[in-house]
Amino acid sequence: MTSRARRRVRHVRDALAQLRHPPEFRVPRPFLAPAQADWVADVLAEAEAARVEAAEALAGRADTSDSPGSDALVGAATGIWRALRKLDQDIGALSAADLRQVRRQVHASRQALADDGLEIQEHDGAPFDSGLSLEVLMFQDMPELTGEVVLETVRPSVYFRGERIQMGQVIVGRPAPEQIPGT
Repeated sequence: MTSRARRRVRHVRDALAQLRHPPEFRVPRPFLAPAQADWVADVLAEAEAARVEAAEALAGRADTSDSPGSDALVGAATGIWRALRKLDQDIGALSAADLRQVRRQVHASRQALADDGLEIQEHDGAPFDSGLSLEVLMFQDMPELTGEVVLETVRPSVYFRGERIQMGQVIVGRPAPEQIPGT
């Protein structure tokens, strides 16, 4: 008897063995062979381990996110932000066509990051409040101001899918303290 014939006989014998039990106690044939089921279980276990590892990596990154340059996304976001600021300031070095092309490429890169959930937040000209999540590098007294205002963003705030991954650094202008006569 060939191996194919043996398999058919075994299949028929297993099917007949199921018929001696009531329908509610019959066991259906397995969808996968035991070797295939073991392989699928191994793949699922590896996928779960990779998911847990990725979740731990994200949690670890969130713990160290305030250190500058700790993440590739932070570096890319800050570099794009600085390039855009520089392009807006230094116009004379490049031809107008080159400048437009570079600006388009940088804007497209920033938009691709934004579509994935990366937000770069600049604070220039915004009113400053001590409750804001910003690192103030310096306060400048300016008599023409009536309230505290962010004069310059040194490093932007960066958010990834709503979670801050880099705290912004700013220079804040404030009204000059009033001079008391006779002092």
